[in-house]
Amino acid sequence: MSEDLSFEEILRSLRRSRVRTEIVMYLYKIYPRASYPAEIARNTGIDPTNVLGGLRGMGIRFDASNSLLGQGVVEKIERGKTTYYRLSERGKSLIDGMRSEES
Repeated sequence: MSEDLSFEEILRSLRRSRVRTEIVMYLYKIYPRASYPAEIARNTGIDPTNVLGGLRGMGIRFDASNSLLGQGVVEKIERGKTTYYRLSERGKSLIDGMRSEES
């Protein structure tokens, strides 16, 4: 996780990816609950493969360093054999900050 990335760099990364932005906003809406990739896909209308790519990176299209996990915006929670994702405290402060600037 890259704690050294500034909020501006993370925001720039989110602006470049509709997939990452929609995942973050969905997780913000359900915070502090966690969700699994198929549920995120169903609720955002994004293909499940793209959801996984946005969350953790996948191949060339979704670079792992720009993934939501890689940037520290989302955290992974493993319960048994199921992996859930939740907006991290850092991700929540980022969105809270964006929303307060908008008002």
